Amino acid sequence: MKKIQVSRKLLSKYKTIRQALLDANDGDTIEIEPGLYHESLQLSKSVTIIGLSDQPEDVRIAGRFKVIKNASVHIKNLSFSQSDKGLLIEQGHAHVIHCQFHELKKYAIQIKEHGHLSLTDATIRHNGIGIHNRGRARIEYCALYEQHGSQVYTGSNGRLIMKHSHLYNGETTAFYFDQESRSYVEHCQLYGHHSSQRQIKAQGNSEAVLESCQIYESQSGAVYLQDQATLTFRSSKFSDNAPVQIEAHGGELFLKNSTIESGQVGIKLENGSKAEIEQCTIKDHTHDQLMIQDASAYLFHCKVHNGERSALSQTANSYVYIEATDLFNHAMPQIALSEKARLSMKHSSVFEGAHYGLWLTERSSATIAHCRFFDNELNQIVVADFSEATLDDIDVFNGRQSGLYIIDGSLVHLTNSSFYHHHDAYPQLYVSNGSQLNMNESKVIDSYESGIRFEKQSYGLIEHCQINGHYEAQIDIRNSSPTIRETFIQDGGTCAIRLLHAGGFIENCFFTGHEHNIAIGGSCETDIIGQEADALRQYEEALSQTIDMDAGLKGEELHNALKKAQETADREARTAEIVGLVEQLEERLGKK
Repeated sequence: MKKIQVSRKLLSKYKTIRQALLDANDGDTIEIEPGLYHESLQLSKSVTIIGLSDQPEDVRIAGRFKVIKNASVHIKNLSFSQSDKGLLIEQGHAHVIHCQFHELKKYAIQIKEHGHLSLTDATIRHNGIGIHNRGRARIEYCALYEQHGSQVYTGSNGRLIMKHSHLYNGETTAFYFDQESRSYVEHCQLYGHHSSQRQIKAQGNSEAVLESCQIYESQSGAVYLQDQATLTFRSSKFSDNAPVQIEAHGGELFLKNSTIESGQVGIKLENGSKAEIEQCTIKDHTHDQLMIQDASAYLFHCKVHNGERSALSQTANSYVYIEATDLFNHAMPQIALSEKARLSMKHSSVFEGAHYGLWLTERSSATIAHCRFFDNELNQIVVADFSEATLDDIDVFNGRQSGLYIIDGSLVHLTNSSFYHHHDAYPQLYVSNGSQLNMNESKVIDSYESGIRFEKQSYGLIEHCQINGHYEAQIDIRNSSPTIRETFIQDGGTCAIRLLHAGGFIENCFFTGHEHNIAIGGSCETDIIGQEADALRQYEEALSQTIDMDAGLKGEELHNALKKAQETADREARTAEIVGLVEQLEERLGKK
């Protein structure tokens, strides 16, 4: 193995790199002295080409190197510019260290299907596309910035490994993952890309993993995922990307141990996309933190907090599963479902919101178990507009309005749960307008207003429950017909149950500690079995006596009025008779 030196000096044997290549053999080293070399070369020999300066810009190649015929080429301390491409690896390997690529019209580096690149400590700037990869590339400790196209494109069956690099201020994407490519990116920083392509774009059937990366400061968003692509982010941070930090229109998204903060929308999923989000923090967005439409998401061990709108907004047949997650401190409903959206939630807490805790509308549905809702300013759980909820082992407490609000033909199944300490002006559970509540093995305790209120043709079943400690009627039934069965109702204020124009059944309930056990008003068709079974009969008897008394009073008043009228008529008749006699007397006197 020999060294061949290229120099522009007068007595130099090799004044061009091409001349040196002609005499070189595999394993030889070509050393290039500083200067500008207008050369485009095909590298078919496994040689090392080194610039004899620690500053790559001192050894400038105004042309293109093309690696062919499975050559293995080492390139160091060179600067490529003033061409359409700097380095093309068509077939073979290129090991590039401490080089610069700038002002190349098409690609700084292009790797074709049978090409392999190892790139370390390089600067790639002001080119068309920084790295165009359809082969194999490993990139470390590099800076790519201000390309007109993508900083790094990987397509076809390309493979990319990139570590400890910075990609910034490009005119389109930092990374463009396409077709059947596979990529792994670690400890990189991406920022300042503002095109509609976002900072990262993934499409086709590409797969990419980004670990310990930072993606920030974009006016067009951080990530755009579509088709059948898969993106995985681990231990990464997204911040200050607007309007949407991560957006998916198809494909699969995996987020773990990551933070998404300080944008407009945190994550937006649409068009059948899927996301798994684990041990992540999502916070400080000015719009909804997660928006899911016709898509699905799974949240495990996450925190979603401090948003100016909702933590989670679901529409259009979307499905979300939440487990061991805290959602808190949002200005709008913390979880909002509409348009037949579906939610499953376990072992989670929804608290300290300025609006509703959970809001279901437009035929949405939710299954919630082992969760807590507390300290929300408006109704903690709202089920409206023909929606349905199944609630098991939940605690709902310290709300500023009702704990559970069911309206407009909706249905709730409630078991093994507790409601307590809600605002003095609101019942803890409110069922209205043709809605249904089925409640079993649950407690409703310690609030000033009613524990449960049914009104406007609502119904349901309250069975094997405990209701106590309400100053108003503990169960208030108005124009509704629920069944209350085998329930303990105790230690209240005015009454255990108030019936006003009510129906339904009260069966084998236990009452103690009230001024009245059952208070009845209006026409009532409630069947009462067990304790207080005579309440309705006693009410009907009292009502009948009142009607009779009222009728008697009306008869006496009529008689007195007729008598008074007759006396008045008699007086008037006598007065008229006297007036007539006086007139006759005056007439006679006048004649005299």
